[in-house]
Amino acid sequence: MLLYHYSNADIKDKLKVKYAFINAYSSNDKKACNIKRLFFYISKQPKEHRFNNVKYCYIIKLDKNNIYDLTQDKMNYKKKYLNNINKLLNTIKKHYIGIKYNVGFDIVCLFQNIKYNKKIQVF
Repeated sequence: MLLYHYSNADIKDKLKVKYAFINAYSSNDKKACNIKRLFFYISKQPKEHRFNNVKYCYIIKLDKNNIYDLTQDKMNYKKKYLNNINKLLNTIKKHYIGIKYNVGFDIVCLFQNIKYNKKIQVF
């Protein structure tokens, strides 16, 4: 599975969760949940216009078995942790390095730092 992370930062080695929530978009997500995570698209083309003029695209390759697919939710976590996003994500974080969910389009979030496979200058 290929994942794409867009940023204006010229990152040298790893994408790090400690930088989560520093931009206006991801800081909105922090209001719903305080678990830091890296956000990725599952396709090369950014779905949101705010990323059309960023400088870099970081590409990583992961085994999809390391990602919990909340869109299918085979473990029924959404029902079990209804209205408690922190508990839901903490439970998934114990067993997976990331989660796939839908925000109008599918995204993947990773709970840990990760080395990227490729950096492309896009703007």
